[in-house]
Amino acid sequence: MSWRARAAAALVPLAIASALSLAQKAARAQAPNPASPAPNPASPAPNPSSPAPNPASPAPNPSSPAPKPSPPVTQPGPVRYRIAGCRSRGPAAYRQGPHRREVAIGFDDGPAPLTPAFVAMLERNHARATFFMIGQQVSRGWRGTLIRELRDGDVLGDHTFTHPDLLRTGPVRGQMSSTLRAIRSLTGYTPCVFRPPYGAYDESIVRTARSLDLATVLWNVDPTDWALPGTAAIEQRVLAQVKPGSIILSHDGGGPRGETLAAYPAIIAALRGRGFHIVTIPELLGFRPVYVPCIRLCEGIGLPRRALPRDALIQRAPRAHAGSAGDDRESPSGRTPARPSGAHPAAAWPRS
Repeated sequence: MSWRARAAAALVPLAIASALSLAQKAARAQAPNPASPAPNPASPAPNPSSPAPNPASPAPNPSSPAPKPSPPVTQPGPVRYRIAGCRSRGPAAYRQGPHRREVAIGFDDGPAPLTPAFVAMLERNHARATFFMIGQQVSRGWRGTLIRELRDGDVLGDHTFTHPDLLRTGPVRGQMSSTLRAIRSLTGYTPCVFRPPYGAYDESIVRTARSLDLATVLWNVDPTDWALPGTAAIEQRVLAQVKPGSIILSHDGGGPRGETLAAYPAIIAALRGRGFHIVTIPELLGFRPVYVPCIRLCEGIGLPRRALPRDALIQRAPRAHAGSAGDDRESPSGRTPARPSGAHPAAAWPRS
C-alpha cells in the first residue's frame, strides 16, 4: 500500500467523528429549554401598527376623583294653563242675564271669617258662585282661600277698596283699581266684574269701571240677608223672586252670616229642582274666561289645554312688574296696596 492510501485511510475516522459532533450540537440547539415557560397560546400576537408606549406619559394619580357623570336631561312636561280673568263687555250695568234657565249667585263683602265655610258649602253642593271682595280685606292670609275658589271654578269680583258710597265719596277709579291690584297681586287673577256698594252708581261710575275692563253688575233678587231675617226667610225670599237669568245678591261678609250660610244648601237644591243651572255671573252674561300658561301660580289651578272651556281665551304669560295688569307673580312684599286717598273704612254695612 502506498503512503497516500495509508494517509487517506487514517483520515476517515476523524471525518466521521467530526460529523457526529456537529450533528449533536445542532440537535441540542433545536431542543426546548425545560426551564423556560411555555408560550401562552391565548396571548395575541403583537400588533405591528400599535404605537409604542410613551415613556413620558404620567402615571394615573390614584387620589384624583373620578369624573362625575352628566345629569340626565329632563324633558319639560306638557304646558298647563291657569285661569287669569275674564273678558267683559257692554256699556251698561247688568241686573240680570239672558232669559234662560240659569241663575247666578253673588256673595259680597268678603273675604271674611265665614268665607271658607261658604266655599266648602259650595263644594259639597257642587255649585259655583261669584265673590265680590273688598280690597282692603284681601291680605296674604286669604291667599289659600282665594286660590281654592279659583280651583273650584268660582269667580273673584271687585267690590271697591273700602266699601264707600261711590256717589258721595271719591276717588271712584282708585277704589276700583286698588282692589284689582290687591286681588291680582295675591292670586294672579284679574276680575272683570264690579259691584258698587249699596247698589249706588251712575253712568260715570259705569264708564270708569268700563275703562278698567270691568262690567258693572247689580242684581234682581235680594233676600236682604244683611238684616238677619232668619234662615227660612232668606230661603223663601230667594225662591219667591228668582226667574230665568236672575242674579241673586247675598253676603259672606260684612257681619254675622251664619243664617245665609245655612240657607243656601236648600236654596241650591230647590233651584235645581225647578230645572235651573247654577253658574257664575261671567258665565251667565257670556263673558269669556281668560287663561295663561302657568309660571308660578300653576299649582292647584293649572289645567291641560284639553280641559279648558270651549270659549276660553288663551293669552301669553305677560312679562310685567309685580302687581301690574295680568301679572303672573306675587308682589314682592305680599302687602295690601295702600288705601286710596279720601277713602274711609267701614266695619259693617246694611246693604251690599
